[in-house]
This record gives sequence, structure tokens and C-alpha cells, in this order.
Amino acid sequence: MGFVFLATTAKAQIYADGVNINEMEDLTYIELVGINTAIWGVKMKIFVDYGQKLKVLKPTKITDEKGKTMKFNTMIHVLNYFYQNGWELEAFSRATVNGKVTTSYILRRKK
Repeated sequence: MGFVFLATTAKAQIYADGVNINEMEDLTYIELVGINTAIWGVKMKIFVDYGQKLKVLKPTKITDEKGKTMKFNTMIHVLNYFYQNGWELEAFSRATVNGKVTTSYILRRKK
């Protein structure tokens, strides 16, 4: 009696406003910008720039492959999610604008 094993490899998927950025073959870098909008504690607004036309002041809706909106507690939570899905940190900067901390991360697709 012979056994046949079928293996499938799961391909990482990150959807930014409905676009699976991991399927974009010509994409090497992306920028994540996080703004803490909470007066007390942490409430993050996340912007993902992969070269698309940006909508002013509208955070990016990051969803899983089923269309469920991802909720992130902090920017480290976001970075861990992107790292687990094929992206690594290249550079970062932090600034305070109008009393709100803004962090920008440049991520590079893992080789």
C-alpha cells in the first residue's frame, strides 16, 4: 500500500486596503508609519506606503486573507506581524508632531 503526501506551502499574505502586497513581485521596500492618537495609553493609526496613491489622513486598513481587519496594540505588534509575513526592518525614525509620536519604519522584503 503506497501513500501519497501532498504538500502545500503557505504563502504570506498582507492586505493593505484590499491589495495583497506580498503578491507584488516588483515591490522591495514599503514604509509603515504609526501615529499614536491616544491622549492616554496607546491607540495606533497605521499607514502603509507601497507606492500607491495615498489618501490624505486615512489610515490603511490591514486585513488577513479572509478580509478580517487586523487590530494592533503597538507598532512592535505591527512589526512582528509584517516580519512573520515576509518583511524585515531596514531603518526607522521617530518624531513628535503636534504632540503626537510618529514612527516611520522602512521594511524590506526578506530574501
